[in-house]
Amino acid sequence: MSKFALVLSGGGSKGAYEIGVYMALKKMKKNIDIVTGTSIGAINGVFIVQNDLRHALKLWKKISFSVIYNENDFPLDKDLKLPEIYMTHLKNFINEGGTDPSKLSNIFEEYFKPKKFFTSKMDFGLVTYNLTKNKPILKTKKDLNQDNIKDYVIASASCYPAFKPHVINDELYIDGGYYDNIPINLAIKMGADEVVAVDLRAIGFKKRLIDKGVSVTYIAPRNYIPSFLIFDSISARHTIKLGYNDAMKTFGKLDGDKLTFKKGQLVKNYEKNGENFKQNLHFIFDNTKNEILKKLFETDIFQNILNQKTSYNNFNYIVEKAGLILNFDESIIYRINSYNRGLLKSLSEAEQIDINKIVGKLKDKKIDNLIDHRQIVKFFYDNLQNQNKITKYIPLFTDDFLVAIYIYTVKGKHSNY
Repeated sequence: MSKFALVLSGGGSKGAYEIGVYMALKKMKKNIDIVTGTSIGAINGVFIVQNDLRHALKLWKKISFSVIYNENDFPLDKDLKLPEIYMTHLKNFINEGGTDPSKLSNIFEEYFKPKKFFTSKMDFGLVTYNLTKNKPILKTKKDLNQDNIKDYVIASASCYPAFKPHVINDELYIDGGYYDNIPINLAIKMGADEVVAVDLRAIGFKKRLIDKGVSVTYIAPRNYIPSFLIFDSISARHTIKLGYNDAMKTFGKLDGDKLTFKKGQLVKNYEKNGENFKQNLHFIFDNTKNEILKKLFETDIFQNILNQKTSYNNFNYIVEKAGLILNFDESIIYRINSYNRGLLKSLSEAEQIDINKIVGKLKDKKIDNLIDHRQIVKFFYDNLQNQNKITKYIPLFTDDFLVAIYIYTVKGKHSNY
């Protein structure tokens, strides 16, 4: 009989993403037979085996430094930045052998429901590492009981050297990521033949699959998620939504890559605006006398947009790039009409710029991170009727130019500017 497994990697505060993936699997009515996890994945895995989404969401939506850390270890009255967090962990490691993980134990005790866990039809496995004996420890539900489960789950999540090793029977245990941060092989040993593996792309070792015949679907963040040591409820809420969206896109229930759209919305948009976009693009290049620009038009970035076989995906890249440049929220599920209206509104609010000042600053390679690309897009958009003014800047800001063409297109304008 086929068994479906959900495998959860370690990744500290990034673990909120895994709860979003679980929400999506529930939405799709995927029946989970096995859950395996390492570190935060083990903690989330317990909630999932308990079928306790409500408490998992409650924990993540109120997560903060004060929930995880003791005030003796961290200055909780300050708005800590990442360098300060690293330095505090380093200081605690030097002075105390690591940060005290006792609050993590308290959280587990508060949310762990033994009856729900041990009577659940879902099997469970975790990975930790015995530092005293220098060997990995893999535990499944049959190895666990109400007396020892907390110890092994906290041991799996003891991210040494940030946190102190966890002591079990006078032996030191540390984070399972030191052996296998994505325990797919454990799920296979437990009988899984279909796996969804959530890879938080955190530090940790990854093992080669012991059985390449097993179907494995990987889900990983497509957008930036803050450091695994940043515990913040606002960030966690955002990350949960990203996990949900990415899982639904992976299984074809939603559209998009870094941004997310209702199913079918991108096809609808391409059918409505794709050809007009290409016509507008042609008009610029067909009427230019600039030889550099003519050669640029022959490069893959433009030809792939015009090529019928590759046009759809490359067009959608520009559609999403527009929202990313204009700072659209990556966690929202968009409808294309409201999305396009939002682009027009956001662009109208962008400030005018002196493009020459920005070009001059580009000599400093660090400046690109400081450029507001909304302003570049606005420059192109406002000057599409003046090709002499924009031509020399297109090779420098190609994506911004293409986004301007797209927004010009969705406003209903065509190749007669």
